Amino acid sequence: MAVRLCPDEILRDSQEWLSYQTFGVLSPREYTMRMTSTQPQKKSRRQILEDFVATKPTDAFARYGLAMECANSGDAAAADEHFKALLAAHPEYVAGYFQFGQFLAKSGRAEEARSALNAGIATARRTGDEHARSEMEVALAELG
Repeated sequence: MAVRLCPDEILRDSQEWLSYQTFGVLSPREYTMRMTSTQPQKKSRRQILEDFVATKPTDAFARYGLAMECANSGDAAAADEHFKALLAAHPEYVAGYFQFGQFLAKSGRAEEARSALNAGIATARRTGDEHARSEMEVALAELG
């Protein structure tokens, strides 16, 4: 059975088409079709950070961000790996010790957390970061 359009529908559709063509604008239907068929998938924050670390493996902030993203998304193994890589390559990165200690404590690894926080406190003293030192001392005291 053929679909029949009344003359008003044909006229309205052709006028809509002409108005889009006159101004060089895609119709809503054409826009939707193009955007859904040609738009690449958006990368997740983790994928973006992984790409950045792969491109610049010595960038401390990128490695820190990736470790935090892994920790926040529940990938404990990857978070552990990235925190350790960060602190091995950048032993003066004080925030890394604090966040690694908190991550370890949340993971039920209290002894490792104490070790990371003690190393962070020593590094904070050495670098003169009194604020970070005091925060890590509080976190260490809370661990017991």
